[in-house]
Amino acid sequence: MASATEGIQGSSFAGTSTGTGDVSQQVKRFTGATRERVYHQVDDKKEDILKGLQGFVSTLENASQNADGLSQQVLQGAVGYLRKFSDRIENGTTEELVHEARQFVRERPAPFFAGCIAVGFLAARLLKE
Repeated sequence: MASATEGIQGSSFAGTSTGTGDVSQQVKRFTGATRERVYHQVDDKKEDILKGLQGFVSTLENASQNADGLSQQVLQGAVGYLRKFSDRIENGTTEELVHEARQFVRERPAPFFAGCIAVGFLAARLLKE
């Protein structure tokens, strides 16, 4: 972090006159270092994320066994989708996952937001019980 701070101190932010290119290069280096740091932290937490996701899948499986009809089919479909998602998280790097998520949201924003709403309602229902 000291190198990022030193870079800002030498820029026009600190009152010295440097070119705009220097500042933009410093910003790019700083954001790149920050991105890498976040990716590394997510990779370190990946095992915990997978355990939580697998616990959620188990909860959905139990709920689907107690359900009948359409709700059972919906829950079983969600379990299958979450298992594939879990496998993808386990086998992919954070950078690949972020790239795929951005691409999905850009190509299909409506299903993304519908899925967010559905997950929110489902989580609220499970947490309420």
